[in-house]
Amino acid sequence: MKLFTRSLLLSAPFAFLVSCAGRTEFVPDGGPVTVGMPGELSDREHSYVGEVDTALRNEGYQPVRAGSGELRLDFRISEGPINTDTTIQLRDGRTILAEGNGRGSGMPMFGRDKVAERSFQKAFGDFQAALPGAAAARSSGMSDGGGNPDEEYVY
Repeated sequence: MKLFTRSLLLSAPFAFLVSCAGRTEFVPDGGPVTVGMPGELSDREHSYVGEVDTALRNEGYQPVRAGSGELRLDFRISEGPINTDTTIQLRDGRTILAEGNGRGSGMPMFGRDKVAERSFQKAFGDFQAALPGAAAARSSGMSDGGGNPDEEYVY
């Protein structure tokens, strides 16, 4: 009896570790298509990413933290001395599902907020127009679902 008890005690941790190693992430049927949001944002990007988040949720996507979703959002605002360029892309691996690009320009050192706003609004308008709904993403092999606006990710 002692031998059986000892062998059970020694094999239990091994069996536990083996069962954990084969675990896969649970994704319920009909769950929302998740979009990994950028992890690091500049102050300027931080001020606009909430609008992109809301647009994704309105189309049935579920934004998640730091690039850990089924899809990935690339969002960048590059500010130069004259031009400000905004790029917003929704990607499935290497495939771009929706994209928006915008450029604003103005006098150096004056009205930079307005220049960034013009750049973002141009890119955001193009992105929204190209953004397929989550139902369209489901028909191309992804799962569908709607996001709850009350669960909005805080940036």
